[in-house]
Amino acid sequence: MLNHIKRHAGGQKSLLEMRSDFIAMATHEFKTPISAISSSIELLETKMQRDELMLPFYERNLSRIKEEIDILSSMVDDILATGSMVAGNPVTQPEETALPIFASMIRQQYFSNRADQRELRIKVSGRPRNIYIDRSHLAGILTNLISNAFKYSSGDPLLGLHFRKNHLCIKVTDNGIGIPEADIRFLFTPFFRATNARSKEGTGLGLAIVKSYVAANNGHISVTSGKNGSVFSVTFNY
Repeated sequence: MLNHIKRHAGGQKSLLEMRSDFIAMATHEFKTPISAISSSIELLETKMQRDELMLPFYERNLSRIKEEIDILSSMVDDILATGSMVAGNPVTQPEETALPIFASMIRQQYFSNRADQRELRIKVSGRPRNIYIDRSHLAGILTNLISNAFKYSSGDPLLGLHFRKNHLCIKVTDNGIGIPEADIRFLFTPFFRATNARSKEGTGLGLAIVKSYVAANNGHISVTSGKNGSVFSVTFNY
C-alpha cells in the first residue's frame, strides 16, 4: 500500500514537472517574437521622428501598439511565473537590498511618464534597513501590486515602506473601486478575478504570483478593502 502511494506521488510529481517544463518552453517561444515586434516598433518610431514624419495619427496608433505589446508581454510573464508555482515554490537567490533605492528604481522604470499624468508616491517611515530578498521576486511583487493600484483607481497610488523594529512592512494603497468582502478570501487563487473587476484586462494570475513570491521569501501578505480603496500589506522579517 505504501509503495503504491509513493509510486502515485512520484507520478503526480512527474506530471507536474512535465507541465511546468512545457509552460516554460511555450512562453519562452512567445517571448522571442514579442521582443522582435517591440524592437521593430521602437526603430520605426525613432525613424519617423528623425524624418519628421510622426503625425498625430501615427503617434497615437504606435502608442496603442506599444501598450498592447506591454500587456501581452506581462501576460506571458504571468504564465511563465505560474509554471514555477505549479512545480513548487520558486527558487530564491537572496541579495542584500536597500528598499528605498530599489523602490525608486521600480518607479522610474515602470511607472514614470504615464500618459494619464498620474504618479506613484513613495513614503518611507522608520530607520531604513537593508533586507535579504530575491530581487526579481521583489520586482514582481511591487510591479504587480502597483499596476493593480493604477488599474483599479483614478488617483495616485501610495507605496509605503515602513521600517519597524523586527520587520519591514510594504503597503500599496489606492483609492479605487475596492474589493467585495465575499471575494477577498479568493483573491490569491490562480485565475480568480473579483466580481467588480472582470471588465478590466488581466489573467487573474498576478496576485497568485505575488503570494508565491512572498511565501518563497518567508514573508506574509494581507489585504484590507472598503469603499475608499484597498491596502495590500507585505511583511518581511529582517
